[in-house]
Amino acid sequence: MQNFGGNPSNRTSILSELSNGNAELGEAFAIILNDMVGQTGITNPKSEPFDITSKSWRTLAQKPDKTPDEIKKLDEGLLSSVRELAESYLLFIARQTRNLTGKIDYAQYEAYLLKYRFGRYQAENKPEYLTKVKIQIRHAFDKISSCSIAGNDNLIDKNDMAAYIYALTMKSKQNQANKFAGFEIDGFISPENYAVCEHNLFEEGENLFSVKLRTANKILNNKL
Repeated sequence: MQNFGGNPSNRTSILSELSNGNAELGEAFAIILNDMVGQTGITNPKSEPFDITSKSWRTLAQKPDKTPDEIKKLDEGLLSSVRELAESYLLFIARQTRNLTGKIDYAQYEAYLLKYRFGRYQAENKPEYLTKVKIQIRHAFDKISSCSIAGNDNLIDKNDMAAYIYALTMKSKQNQANKFAGFEIDGFISPENYAVCEHNLFEEGENLFSVKLRTANKILNNKL
């Protein structure tokens, strides 16, 4: 059990909010994501895809001629894996920022990214670069915290984080006329797709990743 300090009721709050989280899994996920891109967001050629699913899920997914029950099992298994990973990632972030609720505010999200995404580039010692990075982090926080169908509470909770992780697995499809034809999901987060997602996440305003976030939130809440 992690010791977050503070009074027992606060510790109970985070353990209740993120009861399915595993901080070690969250840390591993954070390290793998950070390794996928370099300082400018370009894909790291030495990085590898991250599979958010289990071996049994992957085996079933590769089976031809799946039954309706098997397809349902795949859908439910993918959502379960996404939610577990979301709680684990949030639990790790909470431990790093001394958050006691399991719901991350902007200051904590900024502190986390400055340390784990941009710390190796010594952003704190480069004023102009730091200003640019903080603007990007603000855009990212606004997109993730506002994707919920329940509205924006200016916090990133486990539902927002689940939408974020699910969105990272979504790849755009094109029809024969090379026009957008929706999304496909295979349970993998590839370095190439992550680099594009992060670029869109850091941009100001609405873009394709904003659509992915809202679509993911609807899927996770059975509204699509």
